[in-house]
Amino acid sequence: MSNAISSTVLFLALAAVALGQEKTSCDTSGPHPLYSQQASVIEKGDIKSPDGRKALSVTRVPDASDRTEGQLRFTVTAGNKRYSAQLDGFNAEVTWSPDSSAFAVTQTEGGGGFGYRVYVFYVEATGLRKLTVSTPIEKAFGTPTKCEIPVLPNTGFVTWLSGSERVLIAAEVVPVSVCQCAGMFRVYEVHLPDLHIVNSFEQSLAQEKFADVLGCELRDAKSCPVAK
Repeated sequence: MSNAISSTVLFLALAAVALGQEKTSCDTSGPHPLYSQQASVIEKGDIKSPDGRKALSVTRVPDASDRTEGQLRFTVTAGNKRYSAQLDGFNAEVTWSPDSSAFAVTQTEGGGGFGYRVYVFYVEATGLRKLTVSTPIEKAFGTPTKCEIPVLPNTGFVTWLSGSERVLIAAEVVPVSVCQCAGMFRVYEVHLPDLHIVNSFEQSLAQEKFADVLGCELRDAKSCPVAK
């Protein structure tokens, strides 16, 4: 990361500690997915694709100062072939597409409740092709509530809707007290790979309609009428 980005991330993390994070019923006994009940949080071992022909593993890559949260390496093994790609960040949760042609990643580039973003990797004959899913969602969601500091919303992968062409992505006001209505969110239906937003669902409707797939971060979020 650049020095400017690193300084911003550090500031946000300190702000989160100073002002206090909102509480949820997320399991605190160990790693767990925040945004999707269907996601896996990888500690050890591989995650098999639905067709059983591929295996995904995630390993931490230390940065220049030997900090283990520097990067994550995603490696797919398919028969005698291996493909890898890396992302800045940590705390990844991953979900294979139903047709086993791609996998989605939600991971944080900041920590302290900030910096969650979504990527999709397509498994192709030449390697892993990355698609940054968060950008149009961040733009569509914007900053719907007043924040004490400029901060992008978190985005989190919720579920695949069909094959590898349609997905649900949540955009969330960062769940710390630097923003009013911390944790408020909206869910977007997005077509891939063109990143066209097909539909969106306000929080109460999303919590009702997608109750079986929302992770604890979203399932526990309280509604809030305050907006700029």
